[in-house]
Amino acid sequence: MNTKLINPAGKGVLYPLLLAALCSYSSAALAANKTYTLDADFALGVLDGVNFDAPNGDQLQLNAVGTTFPVAWIANAGEDTVSKFDTNLNKEIARYRTWFGPAGQPGHFNHLGNAYSGAAPSRTAVDINGNAYVLNRHFSQGTSNGGVVLKILAEGFIDRNSNGVLDTSVDVNDDGIIDTSEMLPLADSNGNGIIDDNEIQDERIAWAKRVPDGIAAPLRQTGVLGRAMCIGTDGNLWVGLFNDRTYYKISSADGSTIAGPVSTTPTAGQPNAGSWTPYGCLIDASGTLWSASLGSVLGKISNTQSNTGPYTVSSFGGMSNYGIALGNGKVYLGSGNRQFDPATNTHVAIPNMAVGTAGIVVDGGGNIIAGQSTVRKVAPDGTLLWQAPLQAGGSSSVGIQVDANNDVLQIGFTSAGRIQKYRGTDGAPLGVFPVGNMPYTYSDATGLVARNVTNPTGTWTVVYDSGSSGTAWDNINWNDLTPADTAVQVSFRTAETQAGLALVSYQPTTKGNALASSGRFIQVQSRLNGNEQGDSPILFDLTIAAVDAGCDVDGNGATDSVDVSLVRAGIGQTPLPDDVRDQNGDGKITVNDARLCALKCSLPRCAIAP
Repeated sequence: MNTKLINPAGKGVLYPLLLAALCSYSSAALAANKTYTLDADFALGVLDGVNFDAPNGDQLQLNAVGTTFPVAWIANAGEDTVSKFDTNLNKEIARYRTWFGPAGQPGHFNHLGNAYSGAAPSRTAVDINGNAYVLNRHFSQGTSNGGVVLKILAEGFIDRNSNGVLDTSVDVNDDGIIDTSEMLPLADSNGNGIIDDNEIQDERIAWAKRVPDGIAAPLRQTGVLGRAMCIGTDGNLWVGLFNDRTYYKISSADGSTIAGPVSTTPTAGQPNAGSWTPYGCLIDASGTLWSASLGSVLGKISNTQSNTGPYTVSSFGGMSNYGIALGNGKVYLGSGNRQFDPATNTHVAIPNMAVGTAGIVVDGGGNIIAGQSTVRKVAPDGTLLWQAPLQAGGSSSVGIQVDANNDVLQIGFTSAGRIQKYRGTDGAPLGVFPVGNMPYTYSDATGLVARNVTNPTGTWTVVYDSGSSGTAWDNINWNDLTPADTAVQVSFRTAETQAGLALVSYQPTTKGNALASSGRFIQVQSRLNGNEQGDSPILFDLTIAAVDAGCDVDGNGATDSVDVSLVRAGIGQTPLPDDVRDQNGDGKITVNDARLCALKCSLPRCAIAP
């Protein structure tokens, strides 16, 4: 059967319209746009630190009680590794070498079970994207390394061997313990005492850099000890060298040194209790660095957002300290159990924290938790909330952490390598779980401080399936309300498979900006950034738009009168999924679709494309 088509130019064209021809429309030409605006829409994504709770429904805002990633990064000082511990599953899911090992390999200096020789990693920090940083302290070992930082990616990888596959540590037998065969090796193949990029085999490790970088090995003094590391408001890191009494600012992108050395000797005219030895640090929302000292001095460095300074240095005495925590506008110190008020430069004892402490932490609700054997939790006003004894199989610790559920992790400092877990609400014991040798972590190992104090933030992440391979994505648009010093930031990534998304890095975008990206799946992450005063931005709705390829029904790369006729021929039919003939997306092929198709003709008078 032949059907005679009449184009607007008045030329008769015989065009075969067999059933196959009617169905061979360009399914990839049009993918329906998707708008998220109601509670049910936002529920399709993953909420992390944000909510659409009543009475503020049909919108997203930051949680009142802070949370963080369901992962704790535990530095194993006795074996030069760092454990990735899933705090929901309560088991180790990966482990990474932080120095050359195991024992016997070139460049290895540590002795099993000794947390104070060799690289001896201790401090870890997690940024607002979930990437982890671990600092090797490097006790005297005859090398020039006075502190080495490694970055471990939360997502994506560095394909160093160009095989297109992520080569990384995996719990192959799923027993919750990473053994030697489940870690990738790291050896000093050229004997230069430095972790060179081509010596890194685990492709989650982005980089490893000495602090400061760029100084030849023979010129570096030994024994300077990297003993402090924290993340700033700009996402870069500050690293403190204990014996040098200095801090350096380093790039989170590549580990290069941005600024320093910044001496811990107080600036003229500032509070002065003497210089201090860096021993753990955190940075508040104003960009002020607070440093423990393993002594009686609390250190302060202002203006850390700047890459060039000047940096104002202060110190405050009379506060024995080990661990350090931030929250409620105060600085909390372990060992001495003191709380320091920056508004008045005064300090008092933490009420009801009458327990031996080393590590100390503030949870998402502002409660303070500390303890070496017995663990105590007190409210911001000092009310005792609960006390929990050491669990059977656990051990005394120097580190206390809070996980994504505001449960408490006590990091047992022994060769057995154990984490004791307590329920955050009442201190009920939740179990004892293995990690590596001599876990020695009391810094921001879950990213709680980075996400709730330094940069108050939360994310909503959603995956949208266009249903068509090769979908060209046009833009992402959204409506928001952003009080002063708050923001909504949107990023995206695309892939042909949903599994492939995790191997691609997010790209930032702005409202309505062309994405120039394609793939059947698109993953969008909306990040809400709050301010120091506790204000939250609001995201009201978000629309993902595919490129409108016109009305190219026959797939010849143009929209012409043939396409219009094919739409008319389908009037009354039920369109198939992603049927380009359904121009208005109402689930029917009608004369309105034909009219919309005619408006999209590629050539004047809807002439047939050559």
